[in-house]
Amino acid sequence: MSDEILRNDSPDNMCFGCSPHNARGLRLEFRGVGPREVESRYEAAPHLCGAPGVIHGGIQAALLDEVMGMAIHRALGDEAPWIVTVDFQLEYLRPVSTETPIVLRGRCLRSEGREHFVEGEIQDGSGNRLTVAQARWKSIRRPANAPARA
Repeated sequence: MSDEILRNDSPDNMCFGCSPHNARGLRLEFRGVGPREVESRYEAAPHLCGAPGVIHGGIQAALLDEVMGMAIHRALGDEAPWIVTVDFQLEYLRPVSTETPIVLRGRCLRSEGREHFVEGEIQDGSGNRLTVAQARWKSIRRPANAPARA
């Protein structure tokens, strides 16, 4: 189960975070590092800055939201439902540089019925925590206008 590459290559997937087909998106790819944990390696382009040379805080939030959502999918496996973020808490510990490799980690802590509790972090290349997040997600029914999953 570890080291498995996780991606949604469906042509219908236009997600800003994980779609390989969205030319303006982050195009994240994930790797399973345990039954309830995933990681992604990323290097932000300079145009994703807030302050010069620092990844914009909203982009950091999107990166963490994506890795935490993928951790839920990893934990639930083939039975993974449609999930959405309900609550999201974020703490910026240190600046996260653009044009520098970073590691995103997400862990599904537990699921209680339709609710899923996760944590995530952005690390530098030495493993130092730069930004951390905790979130609660919820399983929902597939929206009527959403494509079926491939």
